Amino acid sequence: MPVYVWQVKDSSGKTVLKEITAATAKESQDILLADGYTDLALKEEEIMAAVKAGFADKPTIFGEEIEVTAEDRIKSQNKTPQGFISVLLKSIYENKAFFLVLVGFAVWSGYRGHWVAFASLLVALLAFMAFILCLSVPLVYYQRLIKASDWNRWDEVLSLLDTLHHLGKLSFVKVPESELIRNRAKAIVGQGRLTEGLALYQHCEGRPDCPSWLYKLFVGSLYTIAKQYDKAIELNLASIAEKSTPTAWADLSYRYARYKRDPVKARQAMAEADKEPMADVTKPFCIRCFGVIAYLEGDYATAKTNLEEAIEMVEKIPSRPYRDGHLCVARAFLCCVLAKQGDLPAAKKCFAQAKAYLIATDETDLIAECQQLIGK
Repeated sequence: MPVYVWQVKDSSGKTVLKEITAATAKESQDILLADGYTDLALKEEEIMAAVKAGFADKPTIFGEEIEVTAEDRIKSQNKTPQGFISVLLKSIYENKAFFLVLVGFAVWSGYRGHWVAFASLLVALLAFMAFILCLSVPLVYYQRLIKASDWNRWDEVLSLLDTLHHLGKLSFVKVPESELIRNRAKAIVGQGRLTEGLALYQHCEGRPDCPSWLYKLFVGSLYTIAKQYDKAIELNLASIAEKSTPTAWADLSYRYARYKRDPVKARQAMAEADKEPMADVTKPFCIRCFGVIAYLEGDYATAKTNLEEAIEMVEKIPSRPYRDGHLCVARAFLCCVLAKQGDLPAAKKCFAQAKAYLIATDETDLIAECQQLIGK
């Protein structure tokens, strides 16, 4: 059974993280409520629980295992994406006492002419900096990978995957193989080679971090990249038939609304998604989906409220994966809503903010809809 991670308040009012093994998110929620916890917020659900299985082999440093706790994972979700220099400077700041002592002894040794001690301390200082960079390099490159994938820069994605593959042989920190394969399959499909991408990703089916229901859901995303939306919906439904999850229902709702322009089926799917607790990371996506549904239904006031809320939520999370895509698609639909309401200056501003992304990701239909409504 999956392990659900919740942020809750205990009887003393202290915010804590609880890991609950249960069949469903609702069952884990009921367990916490029965134990007297309040202010429940779901942080990790079925998909994250499955993905964690890819980290089954704990990395070791100097013979010691590194344990990444739920608290470590939650903290990392709220961190601003960083480059090598910022990671190094932050690590130096966090270990400033050790760093200052080391530098102080090195300066003192040099001043006294103890050159062997000075050289040893200098080597230790450089080793410390190299160690920090070694730990951070895979993360920095993975963040670049997500950014490139978000913008459909498929050649860059493949290049970064090659780099991460080589780093996996050298660094203590490794990106799970299934995640690398999935992103490589996405890039191959994005380049127009659907059959090759599907064949590659098939190697992941049945792995601990890619159970059958999740495999089908991810294969559906490959068909979405290939713009074969009926097949994507078919795989989405197959995943739900095997294991009903809020995320799968939310994905199905968005596909019905976004690609089939069917608000009835989209709202029905979101009603199913709402039957289970939704992870915090999924909520902006669902609110954006509600905005698109309301737009298709002609309820422009509700659509505007939903889309603006979805944009505001994600703007506060600089570390969110695929952040640009979420924001730009939401702004494109908000452009359409504002144009329908007669606020053309605001509509044009939204379209200008989204245009570069929409062009890069070949969103021709959405571009045409925006341009038609704002009179371009």
